[in-house]
Amino acid sequence: MKLSSLAAVAVVGTLLPTLASSQEEQSSSLRRKDNERGQRRQLNLNQFHDPRSEFVKQQSDAIQHNANSARPNILFLLLDQWRPDWDGQHKDTRTGPLPLNMPFLDEMSRRGTHFTQAYVPSPFCGPSRACLAFGKEYDETGVMDNKRWSVDHTQWTTVYKLLRDDANYHTMSCGKDDFYEWDYNFPKYANNPNNMPVMDLGFSDAIRSDGKVRVAKDADELFKNEAYRTYLNGITVKKDDGTDINARQAYKGCFIGKGAPDGCDATSFQNAIYPDDFVRDKAIELLHRKPAGKPWFMQVNFPGPHPPIVSTSRMAASVMERQWPDPINNPGFMRCPQQTQKFKLNNQGQILPPQIDGRCNYAAELENLDALMFSIVKHVEEMGELDNTIVIVAGDHGENLGDNGASGKGMPWHAAVSTPLFIMGPGIRHGRVHEGPVSTLDLGGTWLDYAGVSSMAPGMTTSSLRSILAQDMSLPRRPHVSSGYLEWRTVIKEMPTSPEDPTLTSYKLICAKSPKGMKGAPKSATPFPAGEAWHIMLYDVTRDPDDLLPIEQLRPDVIAELLPLLPEGWCR
Repeated sequence: MKLSSLAAVAVVGTLLPTLASSQEEQSSSLRRKDNERGQRRQLNLNQFHDPRSEFVKQQSDAIQHNANSARPNILFLLLDQWRPDWDGQHKDTRTGPLPLNMPFLDEMSRRGTHFTQAYVPSPFCGPSRACLAFGKEYDETGVMDNKRWSVDHTQWTTVYKLLRDDANYHTMSCGKDDFYEWDYNFPKYANNPNNMPVMDLGFSDAIRSDGKVRVAKDADELFKNEAYRTYLNGITVKKDDGTDINARQAYKGCFIGKGAPDGCDATSFQNAIYPDDFVRDKAIELLHRKPAGKPWFMQVNFPGPHPPIVSTSRMAASVMERQWPDPINNPGFMRCPQQTQKFKLNNQGQILPPQIDGRCNYAAELENLDALMFSIVKHVEEMGELDNTIVIVAGDHGENLGDNGASGKGMPWHAAVSTPLFIMGPGIRHGRVHEGPVSTLDLGGTWLDYAGVSSMAPGMTTSSLRSILAQDMSLPRRPHVSSGYLEWRTVIKEMPTSPEDPTLTSYKLICAKSPKGMKGAPKSATPFPAGEAWHIMLYDVTRDPDDLLPIEQLRPDVIAELLPLLPEGWCR
């Protein structure tokens, strides 16, 4: 597998053209880029196109996992709060075209398997990642939200620990992991403020950092081991007027509106200090210092595109000339701030300052992340290790992004409970789109499977996706997937559309135990019944991915089949 050197120049963020000195130059440059990308799409060409890819695709059906071959390295690129249809593969949405350019993911789709229904075990940062780490469903982890850990996990075994200790992998992690904060080997807080017991997450090496807001807000004494804050505190940047300012003061000005007066401008806050770019740099640092001759696993935890949605000047300019679709049933919400008349009047002829919020800046973060992910994979290729590396790209959960008046996560709707998922590497079919439901919980089981770990820790229920990746139907496959958060639980299963129609579709049953479990519900959803303990909702997510057509009154037979699959005590 080889990635074009041309792509490295065209895509990697640090090599992109510098920001034009005026809005007119910015707009002209952007139009040229958009036209070039549009022509590529029409001609079915791509920066990354490899003339060997058609031959590789023809041969891929015969490729099967060989247990006697070298165990693959595993590179897991994890985005935070990534909406499933904002993956570069969906060119149209219910409210209009989606002009998102993600050429690296285009290449991932060609050279691997793209999953269109990847559900998370819980659509919240901490719970979702705890499920992945412990290989268990949401209700079995004791991690019900980002703050409440209801059991002592210090004696639990993670999938990372199995990879390190049982499979002899060199395991690495960097970025915003949302894991247990007091790791035995790599603590996040130097003074352990909550008196939490220590545990071993299972990493051989790690550079841990925190989320966007906590880096700006929390007291310095709580973060003596937090890598990104330490980095920002230690460097000086220049403002537009040439004066010096501490980088963290510029960061605070852009992300929370505090810090030094007028500290957030186009010069002080550039991609050199952007949080996602920092995590990319740490990933490459970990690759540089890993031992040679040993299989490795690395999880790269990008903090974006999680809010605050902030774009540097270059990122903001790159999306301002494109039209972005409105949220469903919420027109005008999350408009692009750099496109407003007020902005144009107040900044005529000036360099575009960093921008916050708006769907366009969510897109800017994603396009920047696409370039950063490419640069990491390109580095692995330059190390001579890409041919034996499985690359996985996913999100920890989705983002409602203003649909039906609600933004964020923690909801049972498709935009929040699902995420993009791409996998490529040795033994994985090329150009395959898998449209059935899978769970990101099973990424852990997939890693263990390819690493040759035969025995999981007690209580682990994670499975493997290899039956899909290698198209080996003799391997077991999860019959249904589940998700949940606080006031609701859901189960999704692929099954015949009806007794008369054998066409497969995916039905989603939602059980809510209070109106809180219906936050962000479309207006078409049946309301929570007064005086009742539960409310059941049913959707065909294959035909209705936006959850606009409730069918619980029409298909009691489907409800009867799915109801027993919910956790004990939910709607039964």
